[in-house]
Amino acid sequence: MDRMDGVAAWRAVGRELAQRFAPRAATWDRERRYCFENVEEMRAAGVMGMTLPTALGGKGASFAEACAVVEEVAKACTLSSRIVVEANMGGIAGVMAYGTPAQKALAAELVLAGDKPAICITEPGAGSAATEMATEARKVAGGWRLHGTKCWITGGGVSRLHLVFARAVGAEGESLGIGGFIVALDPKDPPEGFRIARHERTLGLCGMPEAELVFDGLFVPEDMVMDPPGGFAKGFGALM
Repeated sequence: MDRMDGVAAWRAVGRELAQRFAPRAATWDRERRYCFENVEEMRAAGVMGMTLPTALGGKGASFAEACAVVEEVAKACTLSSRIVVEANMGGIAGVMAYGTPAQKALAAELVLAGDKPAICITEPGAGSAATEMATEARKVAGGWRLHGTKCWITGGGVSRLHLVFARAVGAEGESLGIGGFIVALDPKDPPEGFRIARHERTLGLCGMPEAELVFDGLFVPEDMVMDPPGGFAKGFGALM
């Protein structure tokens, strides 16, 4: 099957999901509730993590094929279409591009089970200007400790996989550059050093939580640091 046939096939999957989602699409906005029911249907249809390599359990689909699903699902339920985006692009794509085999396996396991990863860049004092971010990751024995606040984090409170970008600071206080730190957690049982400060009241897409996350010394083990080519010194370029 060539790529054009693949796009058509995946578009049909998206269209079928949209037909099932349409009757309850307004529910999520009205009740400000995340659509876990839809996520389970998308997981069963192979949409969650469809772009992941087949060796990791994904479908090896292209971004064009994923976009075909997004387009069809969005016709009925914008919340569900946003989940398809982030289960195949964004943070998860970053891990697949630069992560270690163990990091990729962890990320794939979570997404294929229905998780929508959260990419944590935006901050109260910097917006999405990564060059102005203040969140720090300080080197300690065995790993790093995150200190700072991220805001408008899409999925905060429901996402398990977080790709947090922070300024890496060495053990002697030296600036190392910007790095990506993988944080996997259960939002219902948050670890020490992590909390959700608040959820924003949005005017639309109300079923998707937008949260302010506070990192107060959250420990990230060394093997959960994403190390793109060039290391922290090239971290900003990799982020972009």
